[in-house]
Amino acid sequence: MTPPQPRSRAAVESALAVPRQARSQIGLEKMLQAGRELIEASGNLDDLSITDIVERSGTSIGAFYRRFDSKDMFFDVVLDRAMTEGRNRIRDMVASEPEWRSGDARKVADAIVEMYVQSFRRNRGLFHASLLRVSRPRTTWDVVKEANRDVLTLIVPPLVAAIVKERGARKADAPPIEFEVQAALQLILGMLVNIVLNDPGPLSLTSRRLTPWLKTQFCRCLILGTP
Repeated sequence: MTPPQPRSRAAVESALAVPRQARSQIGLEKMLQAGRELIEASGNLDDLSITDIVERSGTSIGAFYRRFDSKDMFFDVVLDRAMTEGRNRIRDMVASEPEWRSGDARKVADAIVEMYVQSFRRNRGLFHASLLRVSRPRTTWDVVKEANRDVLTLIVPPLVAAIVKERGARKADAPPIEFEVQAALQLILGMLVNIVLNDPGPLSLTSRRLTPWLKTQFCRCLILGTP
């Protein structure tokens, strides 16, 4: 069986384009919200049916196919919107919350871990469904990785600057410190991905122990003081 062809960015943007009629816009929003809720509940695109989407959203099969040529394209649009919302949320957080501008390496490190845990909890089903599709020619997990690259440009610089300050290092020492931060983040993210795929296990996204434990491991990797 030939796998679905990867969707171009233009196709995703076309599906998200604002309809001319307000009624069509409301229908689109309802379909996307219903799909998001169903995917979050199942964590598997194979368990999602177009009938379920239109019944939950109070729309119709015809309205669905006027926007999307398949369930795969619908998933791409839902994921793209979720990643865009996530990037915007993190951008606002970094700009407004005091921890990010504190210059305190431990506070920034803890804020980063908190942010990632909340993101994985918020998108658990979407991430699980994306990871199950990694054998596709252009996996939807690539969309998540692309979004994370954007997030890293927001969160890594304040942590590197805080660590440089804490260590009394020179500006010339920033590149190796940035590598330390990127490597430590990869360990934390790899652990969260593993939890999504194997939950429940010793670690669970719903566990109250998860965030403090990951904060401790992240700070140990960066040789930061822990409580």
